Amino acid sequence: MEGSGNYEGLDLTPPEEGFEHYRHKNAEGLGIRGWTGLYWARRAEGGGFEIRGVLRKGEAYSYPGGVFPGEAFERFYERVDPGELTEEGKGS
Repeated sequence: MEGSGNYEGLDLTPPEEGFEHYRHKNAEGLGIRGWTGLYWARRAEGGGFEIRGVLRKGEAYSYPGGVFPGEAFERFYERVDPGELTEEGKGS
């Protein structure tokens, strides 16, 4: 995965049950330095997604970021396998 160096040291442990990794579909193309484009997300009542930031280990506690409307979230974010975010997952 391009730009995977940005993922070193991330805390990839879900903050609560039901959260999965999602990544902005154009994270590298936006050119925001230090932003991984990763979020924890899970379906919320009403069809939206409850989101939380993915943080580096020891930085801070992952806190709720609100509910993102489902259709808009799915337009900009895609589910990713956490194994793709680590050197081990890339088979290196």
